[in-house]
Amino acid sequence: MTGLPKTQPEKKPQAKPEKPIEKPQEKQQSTPTNNSTNETFYGLPELCKKTKWTEGLWLHCHNGCGKNKLSMCGGLNNARNRVQTCLRLAIDAGGGIIMTPMANRAEEQLSNTNGKTFCPEHFWNMVHLKSTMKEHCSQLQVRMCDDKAGIQTTVNGENRWFNSESYIPGTFHNYIENTLTASNITFSDIKHTNQVLIEFGDAFMGWNQKTSNEMPTIRKALFKSLQFNKDLLALSTDVLHSPELQNKPFVGVHLRGEGDWPGGFGTANDQKRIYAEEIEKIQSKSSQPVKDIYISCGDQAAIQKFREMMTPKNYTIHDKWSLLSSQPTKLAQVEALTFDQRAIIEYQVLVNANYFMGIMTSTLSALIAYARTVDMQEDYFETYVFSGSVKKNRLDREYEQNLVLKGIDKTKMLVINAPEFMDFFP
Repeated sequence: MTGLPKTQPEKKPQAKPEKPIEKPQEKQQSTPTNNSTNETFYGLPELCKKTKWTEGLWLHCHNGCGKNKLSMCGGLNNARNRVQTCLRLAIDAGGGIIMTPMANRAEEQLSNTNGKTFCPEHFWNMVHLKSTMKEHCSQLQVRMCDDKAGIQTTVNGENRWFNSESYIPGTFHNYIENTLTASNITFSDIKHTNQVLIEFGDAFMGWNQKTSNEMPTIRKALFKSLQFNKDLLALSTDVLHSPELQNKPFVGVHLRGEGDWPGGFGTANDQKRIYAEEIEKIQSKSSQPVKDIYISCGDQAAIQKFREMMTPKNYTIHDKWSLLSSQPTKLAQVEALTFDQRAIIEYQVLVNANYFMGIMTSTLSALIAYARTVDMQEDYFETYVFSGSVKKNRLDREYEQNLVLKGIDKTKMLVINAPEFMDFFP
C-alpha cells in the first residue's frame, strides 16, 4: 500500500448512500453466528439465496485508471479491496460482475499506480474465485477481464470519492435502482436479451463490513474466495521452504522503507527501531534461539540498513533476494515480476512465520495479520490492536500510546495515530 489516497478527484463525489436500512429490511443483512464455519462458508450461500437477482444486470467497478479510464489501480492491496468490495456490491445489487483490468505501478515511479494494465490474473487466482462462487454463490455470474459481450446498454453512475459514506445491505441496490431510473430503465426491463452494464467507481472502502454486521461472516467468505495468483504463491512457498528458514523459529517483518512511503504513516527509522526492540524481547522470552529474521521490503537498501543494525547482535537477516541467491533461475523469475507481484512473493513467508510484525498504516501488513488470525473466534484487530483507542471520524484512529506494537504474542502491529481502514478491509 502507498497509503490511503490523499486528495479528492476533481469529479464531484457521488451523493451519500441511503441511510441504514430500517427494521423491516434487516432480513437482507447477514447475521453472524458462532457456527459460521467453512461448512456454511460463513453465511455466503444463505445471503445469495436471499438476494433478489436480475439476470442480465452487470456491475463493472473501476477507479478511472488505464487508457480508457475504466480500470482499477492503487497498489496491490488497495486494488484488492476494490475487487472484494465490488463482489459484495454486485451481490447487494443482485447482478453479475465483470472483472476489471488492473493498472500496474510505474516501475520507475512507485507512487504512480496508474501504469500498464493487466487482467486480474496478474495478481489473483480467478479460477479459484469462479469455482468458489459457483459452489457457494452460484447466482453470482462472474465474467473475466472486461468481457462485455452481448451487453446492449451501458449506464454510467456518478463517481464516488473513496471517503464518501460506504454502503450496507440494501443501500447499493437502492443506488442501482435510482441510477437505472435516471436512464429510464427498470429492473423488469433487464433480461438475458436486454442486458445492462453499470459502470461504477470508486469501490475502494465502499462497503462497511462492521456496520453491516459481516465482520465474522461474509468478510471472511470473500477474503477466502479471492486468493493470490497460484504461480506467485508457489514461488512464495519456495522462499518459505528455503533451508535457511527450516527447523528453527524465525521472525517475519514487513518494513515499509520504499521511496513512495509517506513519512506520516511511520518512518522507516521508527519501524526499524521498534521492530529491533521487539525482536530482542522475543529472544529474551523464548526457550530456544530466535536469531533468524525475514524482512519483507521492496527496497534492498532499506533491508541492508536493518541488516547492519541486527548483525552485530548475532541476528541473521534474510530476504527473498538472499534466500534465492543460490537458485538463479527462480531469482530471475522474481526479478522479472512487477513491483506488486514481488510483494506476493512475501505472502507465504510472512503468513507462516513463527512471529510477525507489521505496520497498521500498510494494507499489506494488515492483510498478513488478518490472514494469520482470520480463524480466531474473536476479531484480532478489534480485540487486541484497537483496544483503548478512539475512532475520531470515519478513518482517523487515535491510540492511547502512539508508535507501539499491539496484538498477540506472535502477531503484532505497529500502531500510529493515522487513518485506519479495517471496517472496510480487506
